[in-house]
Amino acid sequence: MKTRFFSTIGMTKLVCFVLFAALSVLAMPLASDAQRGYTHTTKNASISAADTVTMLNVEGSVTTFEYNATETSGTTAGKVYLEGRFLSSWVKLDSITLADVATIQTLRTFITNTTYKDYRFVNTNTSSSTQTILAGYFRRPGVR
Repeated sequence: MKTRFFSTIGMTKLVCFVLFAALSVLAMPLASDAQRGYTHTTKNASISAADTVTMLNVEGSVTTFEYNATETSGTTAGKVYLEGRFLSSWVKLDSITLADVATIQTLRTFITNTTYKDYRFVNTNTSSSTQTILAGYFRRPGVR
């Protein structure tokens, strides 16, 4: 009788181990999905004058801000600024001078700490060009 009792316990441990191992393998894809970052596209448009893209109530999990401008016609001139709002004042954080080229021009700013609650991109577009823009930010993995 004792041998049967211990073999039942041994079998129970084996079944529990196999079940745990199977569930662990099945849960792996879910864990890797949680590690992907989240991209928030704020604006994807065509502009032909100065333009501002504002991002309000940005949470602290942001790692990168990115603004892409591609000339579609005309002559490009001007700047793109990334600004953060402190109280009621906008503070310049980064900028790029736009060149007269037909390739994508990118302002990409990496941050380690979200100091401001609100951010914006300001495109001065001081010329007669038309641009296609894409602006947004990237969050840390697992945070939406």
